[in-house]
Amino acid sequence: MVIAKPKGKYTYEDYAAKPDDERWELIDGVLYQMAPSPNTKHQRALRRWVAAFESRLSQVDQPGELFFAPTDLILADGTTVQPDMFFVTNDRGHIITLRGCEGPPDLVVEILSPSNPARDLETKRELYARHGIPGYCILDTEAETVLALSEPVTEGGVGTYTVEALHRSGDTLTTASMPGLAITVADIFA
Repeated sequence: MVIAKPKGKYTYEDYAAKPDDERWELIDGVLYQMAPSPNTKHQRALRRWVAAFESRLSQVDQPGELFFAPTDLILADGTTVQPDMFFVTNDRGHIITLRGCEGPPDLVVEILSPSNPARDLETKRELYARHGIPGYCILDTEAETVLALSEPVTEGGVGTYTVEALHRSGDTLTTASMPGLAITVADIFA
């Protein structure tokens, strides 16, 4: 649901003033009311992703910290989203504040929403690339795949990822944004 106010007019202060019992995201000045709580399939995939990610975190050269929705990811005054999970390396830990993460994390993970897949596959994909987030993974619980995106570029104010890899059940997920990380896709959707 979009609130009727001209595009680009809402700010972080408007977003922060929303009632705590409502879920919202602010993208380029537009407020979007989020769907109700995720289903159990979504939550299982997130839990398994986190378990696999944490167990292999020692493989990554730069340790860091994981955060989960509803933690705010503040990318600009008119853009605050709540990804399912994001990771920030310790050397960039200064972007973590009491309000949330104020700047691009090293990796964002979204679990595809059955009610609005275009938001994750198109809107947030462009948004995360435009803000220079090095890695974006989209988990699809229905297809049991992980789309790993990396190497963001911005041209003409539009963001895109130049490296894209679709990983299926028998694959091992690797991503250029986190060298050394290897997650067996089957572990996520077991």
